[in-house]
Amino acid sequence: MELFPYASPSEVGLSDRLTAGIDKMAEDDIAAGEIVCAAIQVICKDKTVYKKCHGYADLENKIPLEENHIFRMASMTKPITAVCVLREMEEGRLNLDDPAGKYVPELMDMEVAEFDGENKRTGTHPAPRPITIRDLLSHSSGIGSSEGDDNCNGGVPNGYVLGDKMKDWGASYLGFDPGTQAYYSWLVGFDVLAHIVEVTSGMTYAEYAQKYIFDPLDMKDTGFAPTEEQWERAVNMYMITAEKKSELLAQYKRMICTGPASYHSGAANVVSTLPDYSRFAHMLCNDGISCGVRILKAETVQEMRKPQLPLNLPGTDESHSWGLGVQVVMQDKGHLKYRLAGTFGWSGAFGTHFWCDPARQLSVVYCTNMLGGPDSDEVTRRHIEKAVLENM
Repeated sequence: MELFPYASPSEVGLSDRLTAGIDKMAEDDIAAGEIVCAAIQVICKDKTVYKKCHGYADLENKIPLEENHIFRMASMTKPITAVCVLREMEEGRLNLDDPAGKYVPELMDMEVAEFDGENKRTGTHPAPRPITIRDLLSHSSGIGSSEGDDNCNGGVPNGYVLGDKMKDWGASYLGFDPGTQAYYSWLVGFDVLAHIVEVTSGMTYAEYAQKYIFDPLDMKDTGFAPTEEQWERAVNMYMITAEKKSELLAQYKRMICTGPASYHSGAANVVSTLPDYSRFAHMLCNDGISCGVRILKAETVQEMRKPQLPLNLPGTDESHSWGLGVQVVMQDKGHLKYRLAGTFGWSGAFGTHFWCDPARQLSVVYCTNMLGGPDSDEVTRRHIEKAVLENM
């Protein structure tokens, strides 16, 4: 059953140029050697106005990309983790301003790294206050933000689960005093958040996300442990060379993102499909309800998409900031070029991207899997944003 029935863009008040504009963007990027494939869905006012797959899931065997192909979502896992944390808040089992150490004692007394003018660590000092759950959600905790910290960058051994890394995280150095700047914590911050969900709920993070997000939204191909049948539908991962050639990365054939299969990273280890993640994005765009199911209260989603940091805190500017697990846009066509004020979303390192525009009831999901393009940020974000927003 199509949960978001098709409509032409003009039926929901958009321009019919939209279809040709997105088609051209995807076809041009493939022809230019920027990507091998792209799956794109645009939902507006509960209607699908664009859904199409371009290119190949398997270039070598000329297997066309289809909407049931599975992508490694990388950091688009983070908004899922944020929703889990916010649901635990709604259940009264945690508060956003609780110290993270209340749930993960290893984080109670952390040290902050000190650097010289050449960015070399010269010493440490005690953190002036504990890092909080809100700090973690808004990338303002400093954890996972200290360059050269082996405890943060040393990988995840075979057989580890989330809780096994908390001692390492606690022994790491914060990159700055909590709350004094924003710096993207690509792994540690959201793995800590995922473990906090485990502590407060008594479930593993993977079980929690399955029960309270994936199952209710009927996201049948989303999770942390693909079956053999699902792995057969996973798109190939490619390295895009400086010469715009695509090289197959065979090591990703049964690999998601980071760590062993036992390690269900809240920062990076979800796999999903275009239709599945579009349901999740629609839920966030629609104040917490989609497919007839409420995942979060409307006021919780509204708080999630609000800037959580002081204006112009280092690491942000007047045009963009961090909400709770999502980047938020505060100014039309500022630092983020095409997106408009009031929109929010995030991207993944392997080419995935989504954003929501609640004022226009618009959500967009873009999926590809690649590494090493000349500027993956340009491909995954700017091209699709330009194609949609200049043809609305």
